[in-house]
Amino acid sequence: MQPRINVAMKAARTAADFIIHTQEKLLFDKEQGSNATEVYNNVCTGAEKSIVHHLAKAYPADTITTRLQGTVQEGSEGEWIIDAIQGQHLFSRGLPGYVMTLSYLVAGKVEHAIVLNPMTRDEFYASKGRGAYLNNSRIRTGNARALEGTTVGTQFPGTESTVPYAAGQFAVLNEIANKGARAVIQDAPSLMLANVAAGRLDAAWGLELRDWEVQAPLFIAKEAGCLFAGFDGSPNYESGNVLCANARLFKSLLPLLNKNLSK
Repeated sequence: MQPRINVAMKAARTAADFIIHTQEKLLFDKEQGSNATEVYNNVCTGAEKSIVHHLAKAYPADTITTRLQGTVQEGSEGEWIIDAIQGQHLFSRGLPGYVMTLSYLVAGKVEHAIVLNPMTRDEFYASKGRGAYLNNSRIRTGNARALEGTTVGTQFPGTESTVPYAAGQFAVLNEIANKGARAVIQDAPSLMLANVAAGRLDAAWGLELRDWEVQAPLFIAKEAGCLFAGFDGSPNYESGNVLCANARLFKSLLPLLNKNLSK
């Protein structure tokens, strides 16, 4: 494990402990009438501060940016990007499936990345050129050649930005069902993409995703041998729509998504 991954993992574990220990009380507060968004923001901000404390102490020359607080430390070397709780809907209902992500960038390029599930304690991580790992074991993406018998991951199009894709998304699911595949709906894009890297899922695609949602898991997926691109085949996925899969399945799914989901 690389030194920066080691330090960041310790910081992420401490934040995960904070999240788990405070979630029960804050869910009780929500039941008593507290605003669910306030509950989420309170826990997420506390977790961010925990991570920042450890990273700032170890790397005072790095920039540190969190999703809720923005840039909290300016530095002249690399930059840490932190998303302490991705999967707000599941977290707010006390369900598993939310994750935290940490990325370390040098000159705008990811060098190290972590995706950690506080509930299951699954730890996905990768460093540039050194492969991808899950719980200290090397991982590689799957080798499925066709959709039959595969399990894929995607989102339910239930947010304001994804509702316009509903008809196309259901058309895709209908087609893959007829080809013998199954689908898992996940609320945290980072988790489903990391699961493709680990071979738990054979492919995954996301709709209207932001850079901070995919930065860490796509880096891990790349180190695990995955391909990813926008639905039009563009490697920069600037539209926010992205497919991630092994090379063989990627070629089967890309035309299907392009036909039904491209803008």
